[in-house]
Amino acid sequence: MDATQHSDLGFKLSVGVPLLVVAAGAWYLSVVAAQNSSAMAMGSSMSNLPIVSMSGLFGSPDAVGVTTFLVVWLVGMVAMMFPAMVPVISLYTGLMTKKEARPHVSRFVGSTLFLTGYLSLYAILGLSLFAVVYVAFQAGSMLPWLSSLSLAGVSAVLFAAGIWQLTPLKERSLSKCISPLGFFLTHAKQGLSGAFRMGAEHGAYCVACCWLYMLVMLAVAAMSVISMVFLSVIIIVEKAFVGSAAWFKWISAGVFFLLGTLVVVFPSFLTLV
Repeated sequence: MDATQHSDLGFKLSVGVPLLVVAAGAWYLSVVAAQNSSAMAMGSSMSNLPIVSMSGLFGSPDAVGVTTFLVVWLVGMVAMMFPAMVPVISLYTGLMTKKEARPHVSRFVGSTLFLTGYLSLYAILGLSLFAVVYVAFQAGSMLPWLSSLSLAGVSAVLFAAGIWQLTPLKERSLSKCISPLGFFLTHAKQGLSGAFRMGAEHGAYCVACCWLYMLVMLAVAAMSVISMVFLSVIIIVEKAFVGSAAWFKWISAGVFFLLGTLVVVFPSFLTLV
């Protein structure tokens, strides 16, 4: 291995290792949060629905409640999405920062702002999902008969995720996510504010691609570690290996259709997620 290869490997490690360390820390925090949620759900008459374990986070839409949810949500997003962001940040620090007046500053500060912009879109998604789940809990408390539709609702979310896998919009959004070079060629912006804006724009494509994955993770599995690992594998395979390959779209859609059917036919299946 020559000096250039050594330098390239060292550069990739200097970018990838910190991201993976942060992701590992987020996974640890997610495991702790999941254990606490499971303990809170014990004894609930609806404990077969995982989302009930998080009902305390949706008790009130005040600043404390929303902030607490957002912290838990963003920790989960960091755990799931940062490993897939390694190629993007590597390309940003290797390509975009060379054009800056102070490349060494931009490599650290710019990368941080890029990731902040990226996560800001997932924060917006989290707030939207918080509103949806909060309204659902409130409706359930005011109209108890709605609880009889809970399994159908969970199944509908899983079927919607399967259908989304086959849509042209999902394919277009994914195509923007899996080509970091293409993204920077069409969305290049200078300065630290540009780094944040590029991160937000990349996050918008990723949210458009993955929002139903996140709805499944929250509304169906209550951000359980099993669901996060399952969806993380799908996201990494999708983004890093197969892209919009037709065979993978149909297999992943079929998995969601199967899960949606199992929820209705075998409701106890939900206790395994």
